[in-house]
Amino acid sequence: MRSAASHSLVLTDEADPDAPPDPAGFVAGSEQRINAKHDWEEYWAKRSDKLAEYLVEAAEIQSEPVPPSSGQAKLGSIRQKLNGIRALNRKWGCPPEPWTGASPNLLWNIANIPAAQISMIGKIMGPAFAPVAACASFGVALKLAVNAIRLGEATAVVVGMADPPPHSVIISAFYNANVLSADGEVSRPMTGLKGTHVSGGSCVWIVGDADAMRAQGFKPLGLEIVSVGWSSDAHHIITPSKEGPQLAIRAALDGLDQGEVSTWDMHATATPGDSTEIEHSLEVLHSDVVFTARKGTFGHGMSVGGGWELTAQHMGVARGQLFPAELTDGELHPDVRIHSARFVDRDGQEIRRGLSGKLSMGIGGVNSCVISKAWD
Repeated sequence: MRSAASHSLVLTDEADPDAPPDPAGFVAGSEQRINAKHDWEEYWAKRSDKLAEYLVEAAEIQSEPVPPSSGQAKLGSIRQKLNGIRALNRKWGCPPEPWTGASPNLLWNIANIPAAQISMIGKIMGPAFAPVAACASFGVALKLAVNAIRLGEATAVVVGMADPPPHSVIISAFYNANVLSADGEVSRPMTGLKGTHVSGGSCVWIVGDADAMRAQGFKPLGLEIVSVGWSSDAHHIITPSKEGPQLAIRAALDGLDQGEVSTWDMHATATPGDSTEIEHSLEVLHSDVVFTARKGTFGHGMSVGGGWELTAQHMGVARGQLFPAELTDGELHPDVRIHSARFVDRDGQEIRRGLSGKLSMGIGGVNSCVISKAWD
């Protein structure tokens, strides 16, 4: 057989009866030949004396300990190892190792990094972590913040979500799941129900104990968070159930007067689920509730969408109005219109004092529901 430095491994005159089939016996380019080539090279690589020699030399380079000092000596030791491995690969004629193709910057893309960055920038010594609950993430984070404050574990909590620009793989997955608007137009809930559009960005709040924060000179913005409910559908990865979201709504409204709910922001993704969401929400709420659906304005942030929509709700209701939404009455889809619900359109609407609700339904069936009211 050839050495490990060669592009392929082949048998010599003495065949091994335990060896897998020679890939040369399969049709070129076929899946069978690709799989056979993988098995063939894996089998013979393990039996390569030259590969064993290479691995011994590589282990010797990597086993060199880092000096007990820090600074330049430590960096010099690391550089020496890297240079040693490069020289070894040149000696054996090896291509770059596959694992060197990933940048260490990839570590800055793990879920908790935005929270960690905020802790570094703000010199915040409390715990920094990332609750991951798909589109319900912002509401779930608010639930954790409210719990921490009410339990006396924190006076103030930084809550936020961040999504990168939509990746082509995510776009493809949404398209193949038949939930993506693919006509080049911005999707708008309650209208054509042709599918959503994905967007990226961030949203950060500071949630705190009102009395403690006021004592330090801070003034509250938006609305007071009254309660947060959460639940899981235990049903389907994409299609929401009826019981799961209603369970989150009822948990959030527990002990409150349901008749005081004046406005409700929907999850509404411009898919056929918009109609069922209205139907199921009206079973828990009352017919005079004014609904908003804002993914036509902000897009479908995969974790941050609920934060954008809540921000619009809080900042608007605090001023006694519901900000406009990309909707007119004549555009309502027939499946939505039959429920006779009230919607905010492009003109916006004044709103009376009362409770405001926001439902988010995440992929995997996780739900969050936030109930808020104007500050006294």
